[in-house]
Amino acid sequence: MIGNMSSKEYVDFADLAVRLAKDAAKSVLDRLGTRDISRKSDHSLVTDADEAAQSLILNAVNDRFPDHAFLAEETVATSHSLPDPKTARFCWVVDPLDGTRNFVAGFPSFSTSIAVLEHGRPVVGVVHEHNLGQCYSAVLGRGATRNEQPILARAPEKGFDWLLAVPSSKDDLTVGVVRSWIATRGFVLRNMGSTVFHLGLVASGVLAGAFAKRCKIWDVAAGALLVQEAGGVITNPTGQDLFPYSFDAEPSADVPFLAAARAVHSQLLDTIPPEDA
Repeated sequence: MIGNMSSKEYVDFADLAVRLAKDAAKSVLDRLGTRDISRKSDHSLVTDADEAAQSLILNAVNDRFPDHAFLAEETVATSHSLPDPKTARFCWVVDPLDGTRNFVAGFPSFSTSIAVLEHGRPVVGVVHEHNLGQCYSAVLGRGATRNEQPILARAPEKGFDWLLAVPSSKDDLTVGVVRSWIATRGFVLRNMGSTVFHLGLVASGVLAGAFAKRCKIWDVAAGALLVQEAGGVITNPTGQDLFPYSFDAEPSADVPFLAAARAVHSQLLDTIPPEDA
């Protein structure tokens, strides 16, 4: 059951996650411009910066909380014996470098995302965007912050455009959403190349909403808590809850989402075409 631990212990998790995200930022930025690049089995890019940041986070978490599991985007290579996410009470879910294509190209938008899930539900979420130095943090039941200042997801004022984030993927659902949104008066599309940063921008009221289809649990877990604790809503594209996440699922399976300010979420749901359309 969520909430049996004191919120102070969740705060301790968050304090560590913030520190590690900032350490990861330094590690990543120190490697900016290097060319140690390879491709994974799915043809996506991976660099030494991804691997170094992930190793930094994994080792620190395991040293501090050896009974906590760990799930991350990159292959976990460690001499430690790690708990199984399926049975551990807590699991740290990490994307060490979201926006690797941007990083490789020198486009200044990439982030580190760290979440702690308790029985499949986020209780801590931290997203650090490295170029702006923006650190978003949320603890279950305690609200969300950006650089330690409270943030709120909010709808645009009447008469103002809705800034909406879309991903780079070209699957049928994403193409349908982009066509729907780009044809709607007042909707203005943005893509920063970092899904987790999009969610931070929704949580802070910069974006009215964000959609993604081909994203994984490490792209969603931390940002989902940010949005929720900032008063926004995040669901799958048909309006169903994303959590609890089942660790029996294939980690590489898509976790599609629609995140938005509460006042506009249902309106945006109505604009998403059926996936089999």
